[in-house]
Amino acid sequence: MMGVPTIGVKARVLVRGRYADRVTTYRVEELADAAGVAVDTVRYYQRRKLLRPPQRQGRVAIYDDAHLDRVRQIRALADRGFTLAQIKDLSGNRDRDRDQDQDRHRDRDRHADRDRDGHDDRRDEQLVAGLLADLAAQDAPDSDLDKAELARRAEVPEFIVDIVVGAGLLVPSGPDGDRFPADAIDMLVAARTLVSEGVTLEELTALAMRHATHVEDVIDDAIELFKRHSDRRGGRREDLIGLMHRLVPVASDLVGRHFERTLRARALARMGDDPAAIAALGGGLLVLARRLEQRRDPISIYAAARDHHRALWIRPDRGTSLVGLGAVEIVAPVGDGRFSAASAARSALAARVQRTGPADAPAPVLLGGFAFGSSGWNETTANDRPTRRGPDWAGFPEASLILPELTFVDRADGTWVLAAARVEAGGDERSTLDGLDRRLDAIAAQPPTPLGVDLGFEHGEVRLDDSTSADYEALVGDAVAAIVAGEFGKVVVARTHEVTDVDSVAVLARLRDRYPGCAVFSFAVGDREFLGASPEELVTLDGRTVRTAALAGTTGVGWDPTTDEGLAAEMLASPKIRAEHAFVVDDITNRLAALGLVGETPAEPEVLRLARLQHLRTPITARIERRAGGVSDMDVLRVAGVLHPTPAVAGTPTEAAVAWLRSREAFERGWYAAPVGWCDLDGNGELRVALRCALIDSPTGTATLFSGAGIVADSVPADELAETSVKFRALLDVMDR
Repeated sequence: MMGVPTIGVKARVLVRGRYADRVTTYRVEELADAAGVAVDTVRYYQRRKLLRPPQRQGRVAIYDDAHLDRVRQIRALADRGFTLAQIKDLSGNRDRDRDQDQDRHRDRDRHADRDRDGHDDRRDEQLVAGLLADLAAQDAPDSDLDKAELARRAEVPEFIVDIVVGAGLLVPSGPDGDRFPADAIDMLVAARTLVSEGVTLEELTALAMRHATHVEDVIDDAIELFKRHSDRRGGRREDLIGLMHRLVPVASDLVGRHFERTLRARALARMGDDPAAIAALGGGLLVLARRLEQRRDPISIYAAARDHHRALWIRPDRGTSLVGLGAVEIVAPVGDGRFSAASAARSALAARVQRTGPADAPAPVLLGGFAFGSSGWNETTANDRPTRRGPDWAGFPEASLILPELTFVDRADGTWVLAAARVEAGGDERSTLDGLDRRLDAIAAQPPTPLGVDLGFEHGEVRLDDSTSADYEALVGDAVAAIVAGEFGKVVVARTHEVTDVDSVAVLARLRDRYPGCAVFSFAVGDREFLGASPEELVTLDGRTVRTAALAGTTGVGWDPTTDEGLAAEMLASPKIRAEHAFVVDDITNRLAALGLVGETPAEPEVLRLARLQHLRTPITARIERRAGGVSDMDVLRVAGVLHPTPAVAGTPTEAAVAWLRSREAFERGWYAAPVGWCDLDGNGELRVALRCALIDSPTGTATLFSGAGIVADSVPADELAETSVKFRALLDVMDR
């Protein structure tokens, strides 16, 4: 009789002969609005298991008043200085205490009137409130300073307080969010001291934000450690609180001392003032650079190599290329924080590398890429999820950035080669350097090898009737239905296509010749290669300049300039395509602003013409502050972390679109549509979105190609299928024999 409650409405229902208020229910947007938080915040709490799962009406998530109370409670505790790890741990204690209490009274209450349930629920809530208030009273700092008083006592302008709060490093409390704890003075005084020594606010904020990114995971581990220790003693709430009071200061002191020692050691190692510091870091790395007398063709170098790890990056329009052979160091973080972790690893690696060679030599380079999603991409999220059909991404993990043993860099002043080797703690640095020198002598003595590849190709026919066509059209139809139902505004749905008898070296040479405006790439692990020619720049960092671009909206080309111009004009005049492109532009500029990177964006897009396709493109630039030596916490990896995935390869809102793709797309994306490229140890680099790409199994010559299309409310499945087929031809033209 009661059925499912009407969303967002409180009703009166008859229960056991009397009326009672029915619990109000909410969609996620309504819950977020009522709690005063963002929708993403609600979903984040749910992923962290701070909220119990909602009920479901078909595909719609339904929340109730208990969810609303819980979100408000989490926010209140967070405002008082508690971490989400602490709040989650206290929730676990609450559940255990409630279960124990119910066990004691179950027999006595078995035949009582069921109206007692309401009393028990209130009693549970009182237990929660009492438990949290108990710890809050003991641990939460006093919030007795307003912004003006905090700024006055820290001797900083009030706008500095706003910057720190805006970065999320200081959380105000009080009914109006205008009160601050007394220990905030020490934070601001420390910041003032660093700024007075020449550290810029941007650099300081970036460093502190990166620390904040990782500190919560460390706190989670600490809480779990304390909890396991408490559980071995019986797991009582009082024991856990007492244990935290005893161990938190000790653990904090231990971590603080370790941080201080590591900071000093790495600073000394970077300045080269203390050779023992490198040994303290577990050994250093030597990189020797030399310019060759004759230029080398990058594809010839790549094709002749037999190293397990091989990488190729070519920008034909800029006359630059990179080839990486072997691996002296591999950075392979996992999880949602893998971009930030890779950035931190790059910085730490830079402190350990001793560079030898001419002053104008290129910096050592990391080559590699990231997976589209973290390991959670493989989790089952829906009962109707289709069976995944390849490809096998073994060897291409969630992130992999490699410092090669040999790096060939071709640029305007010639071909350079960088040789790298590890010096173990206590090792002979001079002997290692001599070995690198001999290796470079041998390379310089080898004459350049001509490539000898046939660059000819033919324009093949665009076919729509492969084995995945019907499934793809059905999936596009489902996506349109989800958009019409309000689940998201846009989603990028992709599919795969297999071909055989592929010669990867010939494909790379033809891609370089045919697509000079793209980044031609290949990353090989053993006998498997991921290659392509990407037209889409995710981010480039060169000195102080950040460059990215919005690339969304696609049409084909004709075989004469007049036809091309007509198709481009139709694309520019299409409300659907222009709206899709505007989605991407707005999203990118908002994400850059979150890092404090704001620049100018043209009002009108330009047309990017490729061999088979034309796209709408809007270039976006920003600038960062760097000290006189180029050192900064900001690097190309950090910027990529806030930009990926863009609406151009995922959809909008991004989180909702990706969640739908995880449950519905019929293959593992792996490195497809994800960032690939390079980052040097100074933080400069270029990462592109892996499009027009294929995963090749060299022994069999079988290639899996990837292609996607942006789906919006008025998308027609047959048209989107045709667009993906045209995109396939970008590679099929250079693969067909």
